[in-house]
Amino acid sequence: MKKISVTCPYRISFSGGGTDISPFPEMYGGCVINATIDRGIRLNYVGDGKHLEISSRDILKSWSFSKRIHNNFLDGVTALFKERGIEKGRLSISGDVPPGTGLGTSSALVLGLLQIIKLLNGEEVTKARLAEETYEVERNFFGATLGKQDPYAISFGGVKYVEFGKNSYKMEVFDYRLPFVQLLEKSSLMVYTGSSHDSSEELQDEVSRLEAGSGDLIDRLLEIKKNTEEAKESIEEDDFDRFVKLVDSGWELKKGLSKNMTNPKIDALISAAKENGAGAARLMGGGSEGFILIIGDHRRIWKLQKKMMEYSDFVTRISFDFLGARSETF
Repeated sequence: MKKISVTCPYRISFSGGGTDISPFPEMYGGCVINATIDRGIRLNYVGDGKHLEISSRDILKSWSFSKRIHNNFLDGVTALFKERGIEKGRLSISGDVPPGTGLGTSSALVLGLLQIIKLLNGEEVTKARLAEETYEVERNFFGATLGKQDPYAISFGGVKYVEFGKNSYKMEVFDYRLPFVQLLEKSSLMVYTGSSHDSSEELQDEVSRLEAGSGDLIDRLLEIKKNTEEAKESIEEDDFDRFVKLVDSGWELKKGLSKNMTNPKIDALISAAKENGAGAARLMGGGSEGFILIIGDHRRIWKLQKKMMEYSDFVTRISFDFLGARSETF
């Protein structure tokens, strides 16, 4: 009886979100800085020879892909497995955070599904191929609108700077032993707003405006790209304070991408973080709800965490993941 276990970490984004959404990378080149973290999704497959069963107590009732393609997540995954010739076995899914919280949860899940499918079918599994195919399956099979950074972040893991062009990418992974990387890890908090969201609609609006040639949007994305390039320079120069300021100013730029990027609740949480010593705070993902990333003084991170617990039921410190998606076969 074949058993496969796959783990896919979630990602946080420090800078560049929006510049990875087609057609901007093809037109101007996009770039992002992100990291995978010690929270993620686990998929376990058991080849028991019986009809395909898919179960998840934390995802199936709340997951939503585009209703244009599939009425619910279960239908979509079942169709994907059957399309790839897998109609038997038992698949269980367990995630550390709710879907739609801005941490690349959909890409983590689809990448994990594809990894299991490839292993069952005896196909070669490479990180680059998994990332590329995850992007295509999310977009073309599930009908989601997404940027390119999530599949690549999750597949490769680590803290990294990635450039996206037309049918190409260039990645620089920062050594986990760098003092800068270790300081960033100790200085980061995640605060949950209490709700999730479907970012596809917001991202589709950006795509439509780009295709229509919106000058204001293109100018804003070019500013975000420049901010991200400067943030990469600050990492290379070991200038932590400059990096934090750029992460913070990057959020101010990103808020201008959509009128629904933020709301009074998000603004209040970010203001509370700043008033209590945070140097930077930004919402993860496409906007409206989910997790807020906060960067503060690592020597007072517990005090900041304790204070933010007055505003949110879930405030957690994080560690970086440097392995990316991985699997075990038994």
